[in-house]
Amino acid sequence: MTHAGHGYGETESSRYYLQNMKLYETQTRYYLIGRDKSRSRWRVLKIDRSEPSELNLFEDPGTYTSQDIKDLLSRLGEGNRSCGGVNFVTKAYGIVGFVKFLKPYYMILITKREQIGAICGHSIYGIRESKLLRIPHRSVLFDSISWKIEERYKKLFNSIDLSKDFFYSHTYRIMWSLQKNVFECDSDNMPFDDMFVWNSFITREFRNQLYSPHWTVALVHGFYKQVRLHCEEFNGTLTLVARRSRHFAGTRYLKRGVNAKGRVANDVETEQIVYAESTDQIASVVQHRGSIPLFWSQETSVLTPKPDISLHKIDPTYEATKLHFENLAARYGNPIVILNLVKTKEKRPREVILCREFANAVAIINHGLPKNSRMKFIQCDMHMFMRSNTTDLQDVLESIASEVVDTVGFYYSEKASENANLDASSANALKDPETCGAEQPSVKRSFQHGVLRSNCIDCLDRTNVSQYAFGLVALGQQLHQLGVDSMVQISRGSCIFKCLMEMYNQMGDVIALQYGGSPAHNKVFLRWQGKSNATIQPQEFLRSLMRHYSNAVLDGERQDAINLFLGHFRPEPDKLALWEMDSDNHLQIRRAGNDPTSDLRLSFKRSHSTGDLGEQNEASMTSSQIASEVNSIPVQGPSISFPKVRRRGSTISEAELKKCLPNDCVISEVMASSIYKSTDSSQGSADADWLSSSGNSSEDVQDRMFLTMKTNPDTEPDNRFESDEYFKDFSYVLPNTKSNRLQEREKQDCLLSEHFVNWIQEGDTLCF
Repeated sequence: MTHAGHGYGETESSRYYLQNMKLYETQTRYYLIGRDKSRSRWRVLKIDRSEPSELNLFEDPGTYTSQDIKDLLSRLGEGNRSCGGVNFVTKAYGIVGFVKFLKPYYMILITKREQIGAICGHSIYGIRESKLLRIPHRSVLFDSISWKIEERYKKLFNSIDLSKDFFYSHTYRIMWSLQKNVFECDSDNMPFDDMFVWNSFITREFRNQLYSPHWTVALVHGFYKQVRLHCEEFNGTLTLVARRSRHFAGTRYLKRGVNAKGRVANDVETEQIVYAESTDQIASVVQHRGSIPLFWSQETSVLTPKPDISLHKIDPTYEATKLHFENLAARYGNPIVILNLVKTKEKRPREVILCREFANAVAIINHGLPKNSRMKFIQCDMHMFMRSNTTDLQDVLESIASEVVDTVGFYYSEKASENANLDASSANALKDPETCGAEQPSVKRSFQHGVLRSNCIDCLDRTNVSQYAFGLVALGQQLHQLGVDSMVQISRGSCIFKCLMEMYNQMGDVIALQYGGSPAHNKVFLRWQGKSNATIQPQEFLRSLMRHYSNAVLDGERQDAINLFLGHFRPEPDKLALWEMDSDNHLQIRRAGNDPTSDLRLSFKRSHSTGDLGEQNEASMTSSQIASEVNSIPVQGPSISFPKVRRRGSTISEAELKKCLPNDCVISEVMASSIYKSTDSSQGSADADWLSSSGNSSEDVQDRMFLTMKTNPDTEPDNRFESDEYFKDFSYVLPNTKSNRLQEREKQDCLLSEHFVNWIQEGDTLCF
């Protein structure tokens, strides 16, 4: 099993691109000369250097040969001999964009690249080196601006390291999933305004002046890993792609929850692609992670390693939350299956606050949706299972994943080569083979409908484990669809099992570094690998310290750099510098230019997320305030209240769930054991969780509860939910399409089958 650099055979799109470029300079102009892969087309881009603060671009409409380019350079050298001639500057592989701070424009070029994989024959590249070049010649620059401030902006911009976790393709829309590439046929060009394209803003000026896709590349930020799999029955590649959204992007404590446009923090799409070389078949499955879509925040400091959770801007109708799920449905279809991994029991309420509010938000939103569009909500207290000596967490997560994969499905094509050319004409052919004539054979395909949305508090550590469990189950079904019958249930300890765990482990570290400032807490993976606590705890403690230091000390500057790179902040000579501002809430006041796709930013720089912007006098609910309340907190609209918190600890029991849910929802009596009991017991050994997460880590885990929230059949017709129809779509699908894994588990009388059946037939929201 080795790293796959090239994947399988390359088949570039018929639309040519400029693969190699060379930059030359004179005193008055830059000349960027590029050629295509076949060396048959040479193009010239001229960049004016005589204007100190304007960007003027000219693309020569002609197509040149190699000899034409030599003659052009010779003439330029002769014509500019008196002022220094023409000089070679650097070799390049694409333009990342153009940026302006206070006065001059700068050009960002990719100077070194590395092929990191291929999808359907299209090469995927990672950036190894890049350069930021000032465009105006020094002779036209004036001293009217503060070069000290200019250099500081330049240094801040360069702190976004393009050589880490940025990737692109000239011929494949890597910002889209394989299924979306097949379906989308509106444009032949790269969608630079897509939510996953991070250089959308810095390429906008270029795209406004020149409608030419040859020069620029669309950068995706996240994670890309491709390996080659070899076993007795399968030979092919396994690819894992994570795409981070540029909307509401930022660092852990500075971007939390949702903004007014429904964009969530730490929004990452994960795609798992399996390709069989011998049969040319391909399968792809997509899942999603993102912050809990409520208005909430946490304040951090060096002395506050475990900050309180604050809810802001309580909205009984949950409009921003609704916008978020509408966006997910538009991207992935229905159903949206929510796997909520936050705690349901804490001595001091933190995560419990969000757990109650999130479940209530989904219930209220579902009431206004058609029955076939309602979301499916699964509550799983992962920390409880992690500390259980009687329950296998991996069994629980895989059982959930098996049902979800059977529900949403995955994309499959029996001819991957048919997906190679993904321009408009080929996309139409893929969607309707009959339009290509009788000679075009019909290709068997299946599609994914809906998505699994997983979250914990940070959407890092626990979420990554659950995503791995989903990927493992999906991989078994993908391989089975590709013709490997023995791989329906991947055995633990197999090479494929270990390979996939390592890939998700690496992805978790990368995503955690981007958002949280440290590698992921992977103690679950280490335990599954048989490592002892004596080995795990020192590593976890060091990562906790690293994350806390980054969050408390470094994240402010990291957030400034992200805001500058994405165009959320634009420096102006007569205004405060970015580092002089205590918050970035000014970003909510204006849109980025006249671009209708730009995001209306709502955030506090240091502590708050977006919920209370413009309403700073509105009361916020912190966990300490909730714990001190004697009575429930009333809100406007539907009858919702937060239960009184017991002094010994906070547990979502049956009675409390009834209080925080709408009045016409009841709790069924499906339980594996008694209701949780609050205790004062705590762990005797040191645990890194005191620093690593937002919640408590010393719960009593001897008792287990499986709760199913369903609609009361005796409610009045005008109540919020209709009887037994809430989340009915899930119950239609699962009993009739049980996976082989679930059937095998039922034969073995395993953990979750009976409870899943009860949930499927009667319930709406499943709680573990």
